[in-house]
Amino acid sequence: MTLRWPLDILPPREIVADIAPRSMAAPAAVSGVQQVVASDAGLWKVAFGGIPVVNGNAVLTWRAIAATLEGRIQPILVPLSHWYQPEPPNAEALGLWNPVAHSDNTRFTDGTGYQGSVNDVRLLSAVASRAVSATFNVYAAGAKMQPGQIFSLGERLYRLRTVTWTSATVAAVTFRPPAREAAVAGQRVELDDPVCRMRLASDAEMDLPLDYGRWSFPTVNFIEDV
Repeated sequence: MTLRWPLDILPPREIVADIAPRSMAAPAAVSGVQQVVASDAGLWKVAFGGIPVVNGNAVLTWRAIAATLEGRIQPILVPLSHWYQPEPPNAEALGLWNPVAHSDNTRFTDGTGYQGSVNDVRLLSAVASRAVSATFNVYAAGAKMQPGQIFSLGERLYRLRTVTWTSATVAAVTFRPPAREAAVAGQRVELDDPVCRMRLASDAEMDLPLDYGRWSFPTVNFIEDV
């Protein structure tokens, strides 16, 4: 199982998640004309900034992740925020994202509860590797999907480019980057908790300089694991 970044222990103050274009440019001619050749694939790059490593649990968790990843050797699942995803305007006030306890108000032994879903969206038909379009079957949605929102299929992350509703419950979408892997009809389209399989951008990303040996607010950079 791929290690997942623990947002509950190491929540970033700043999140940058973008698709880095893959392009090469020849030297400019005297006229100023320059040829640029690009791949349509691109790679996800994510930066978590201002992470509050301010107590023993956070420091030890950081060090444990660093020991597990061994620089750029091992992949990690990087979860992204549900902000600006399809959700009702009052989702936070209603506690729709909050874990739910058992009927007797107790939780599991590790302190976690049940996690429900705001959106239930599935692939209406299979998606081939390197496809850039799909058809979604929307069983339940907090709000209408919009271009610019993100979703994941398994451990792969995508961003919506266009959304065309062909009926009240079916949406034809295009997305980037091209599908990293084939996906079968009926597979869940993860809009509530999108993740991306990544690696550290450099072997030094998990270096942890502690102020007075006690706390730090580091930034860590990830690049998509393809």
